[in-house]
Amino acid sequence: MLIEALVAIAIFSFAVLGIMGLQATAIRTVRDADYRAKASLFANQIVGQMWADRFNVPTYALNAGSTTCAEGTNTAANPAVTSWLAGLTDTTNQGSLPGAAALLQQITVGANNTVTVTLCWQAPQDTAPHNFTLTTQIQG
Repeated sequence: MLIEALVAIAIFSFAVLGIMGLQATAIRTVRDADYRAKASLFANQIVGQMWADRFNVPTYALNAGSTTCAEGTNTAANPAVTSWLAGLTDTTNQGSLPGAAALLQQITVGANNTVTVTLCWQAPQDTAPHNFTLTTQIQG
């Protein structure tokens, strides 16, 4: 009877360890989904601004031609992009993307006002940066 109890405790312990491992994976997945949702929000925010100012779309270009998610400092000539970058990289804001200030964000404007917005971030526990890309065409 004692051996049966020890076996039952061992099986229960392995089950608890397995559940703890699943919980850690679930937390990591939820965190990644949260960052992707925030990136989508920021990308749609700047595209919405571009739609409102659709006759000046080429002035929204940012770091076009740079390597995706390379380290660097973002500087923009357009004040709307500068304001958008400030919200994206504000470390006091819970809605910002972690590590976004140290990575180059990209807004490319191609033929026929085809706009591609690429956002990059890297959480402290991540080994490599993540990115989100939104492509749309803005009719002028």
